[in-house]
Amino acid sequence: MFTETPHDMTARTGEDVEMACSFRGSGSPSYSLEIQWWYVRSHRDWTDKQAWASNQLKASQQEDAGKDATKISVVKVVGSNISHKLRLSRVKPTDEGTYECRVIDFSDGKARHHKVKAYLRVQPGENSVLHLPEAPPAAPAPPPPKPGKELRKRSVDEEACSL
Repeated sequence: MFTETPHDMTARTGEDVEMACSFRGSGSPSYSLEIQWWYVRSHRDWTDKQAWASNQLKASQQEDAGKDATKISVVKVVGSNISHKLRLSRVKPTDEGTYECRVIDFSDGKARHHKVKAYLRVQPGENSVLHLPEAPPAAPAPPPPKPGKELRKRSVDEEACSL
């Protein structure tokens, strides 16, 4: 069963995004689990977050292949718990779409497949549109000197200078 699932989210262009997925297997702790992150471009059918049976896997893979699905990462462990965070740095509008966390549970000698989905919406960031200012912005004022570090003007004694 999933103990942590990714959530639908909205990010601005240039932001970092993190999606978490954790799963606890149903059998004894001496078996393996595999967690996969998949990206499905512009696939908006992300409301079904129920586990699916292994006989649905082939149909789902064929369906995803037609929707531009890309496997992003795979992590395997021996044990009963697995967790993996998907981190996307400086997202772009092309990162928008459905992200799926797929888990293969190898307990009881047979593979059981589970998945959860989340949709990432990417909105334009404040810096993503160029605005030409009417006048150049004023330069910021320099910070005031720290106490005890003031600069003192020196007076030059003209008589002391000789050429």
